[in-house]
Amino acid sequence: MHLSNLSKGSRFENRDKRRKANVVLNILIGIVAILILVIGSQLLLGGNDSEKASEKANEETASGTVKNDENKGQQDKEKEQAEASEENSEENGTEDADEAEKEEPAEENGEENEEAGEPVVTEGDPNSNTDQIIENPGWKPVGTSQSEPHVAQYDKSSQDWAEMIQAMSYATGLSESDMTIWFIGNNGSPNDAKGTISSKDKTQNYKVEITWVENEGWKPVRVEKLKQPEN
Repeated sequence: MHLSNLSKGSRFENRDKRRKANVVLNILIGIVAILILVIGSQLLLGGNDSEKASEKANEETASGTVKNDENKGQQDKEKEQAEASEENSEENGTEDADEAEKEEPAEENGEENEEAGEPVVTEGDPNSNTDQIIENPGWKPVGTSQSEPHVAQYDKSSQDWAEMIQAMSYATGLSESDMTIWFIGNNGSPNDAKGTISSKDKTQNYKVEITWVENEGWKPVRVEKLKQPEN
């Protein structure tokens, strides 16, 4: 009886030990499984993050490449525009220089014409005795031997009279030897005079206005070419 009880107690102890060992083993297996799951998930998540980071880096690289290409294209375009603008400026500069060279002779010709005494001729009033009115910006004073202050003298024997005739001859082209003087007198101020003259044969008839230039003599201002009188 006593031996049977001991045998039963031993079996219970062995069964209890196996049960405890199984519990511990199951716990260990559970822990290992949990660790496997955690590590696996970290690996998976880490892999996804790496892939995302790699994809993002690739996208940024591609975007940077596109931007660089765009910037390079824009720079090339700006460079081409700058070169074209520079070429146009050079061409325009050359054209302006050519135009300036063309205009210079015209200006020089105008100055030469003025110096040469190109007259400005206008037609007179048909109802008047004036055929043409002649004004010339190139007319100069004829010079004088008189001193200042000048006072106009209408005495035929005076130096002033002789210089007036000289100025009228210069303005009309009539020589003093072929000139008939009909009148010389004051023209409204002390230093302005006028005269009526004609050629000896009376085919050329003029009214001439002259003005005194200080220290330089009488200068023609205006010539009226008169109509030839009818016979």
